[in-house]
Amino acid sequence: MIDQFNNTALYSTAIESRLARIEELVGDLHDWMRSEQVSSLPNSYRKLFSHLVSNDFERRYAAQITRSIFQAKGGRDLSQEELQLAAIAEINAGIRTMEEALPRIRRREHGERPYIIALVGSSGAGKTTMMYKLAVRALLSQGLRVKIISCDTYKIGSVEGVQTIADILKVPVGIAFETNEVESLIEGSDIDLVVIDTAGRSDRGARKELEDFMTAASPNEIHLVLSSTMSSRAIQDTAALFLGEKIDYITFTKLDEAPSLGPMISSLSWIGLPLGYLATGTIIPDDLLSSREVNAGAWAVEGLPNVEHNPEASHV
Repeated sequence: MIDQFNNTALYSTAIESRLARIEELVGDLHDWMRSEQVSSLPNSYRKLFSHLVSNDFERRYAAQITRSIFQAKGGRDLSQEELQLAAIAEINAGIRTMEEALPRIRRREHGERPYIIALVGSSGAGKTTMMYKLAVRALLSQGLRVKIISCDTYKIGSVEGVQTIADILKVPVGIAFETNEVESLIEGSDIDLVVIDTAGRSDRGARKELEDFMTAASPNEIHLVLSSTMSSRAIQDTAALFLGEKIDYITFTKLDEAPSLGPMISSLSWIGLPLGYLATGTIIPDDLLSSREVNAGAWAVEGLPNVEHNPEASHV
């Protein structure tokens, strides 16, 4: 029976590997066909396509943008500046953005359930830092009473680190070791907003545990936190692991560390969810922006704008 189980597992793994390879080959063929479609366009459009690809846009997405602009402009030969502006408009038109909840959260009455934002994602994506940034944004920009709760008790030093930051921010903190502790940490306090950080594990047991934590917390919104430094394939593979969690928004971190934002923008079109927050650096709260505050298309095509910060500003 054990040998039969092992053989079945090996067979299943082999099939998954073969299917992944077939998917990769089909993707390559699709990319080639898209590139061939672009090769027949005027030189200025081919240059736009090359510019997008050099900024790490997926070739099929870059070709889609280029051909869409060509058709919308009636095939007219445009300058590179005009084409880049058209590309920015085309990209932005395809991005769904978030209506930020923080400005709309009203002050809670005693015993009333707070608004809850939960952060999920893989290890190293920047969820814990995002929790701190959201807490500070809510405190300073909206004057909300905030509590942070960490369900990430696996990472070494995570509990101590959260407690230290909570002391610095002067906000209450809760640590949930078990699922049944979450609800009691949320209820029974005069708080307007709770931000929940979760463990960055993706094994089968962790997936069930995360589902249980989300059920207990019943958040108003769930953000899948992804690093913009990853490739398109890595972003999409990671997103696929979490899309069963009723994700509301995709939030990206580390934009200041990313070589380009082409992978982020290309992946958004594949994932199909609204863009949430964008973390552009380590300064709080300045380096956390709602997607409606930024020109994501321009950032992807032209690069992040240079912003001067107060040298005495706090970092996290």
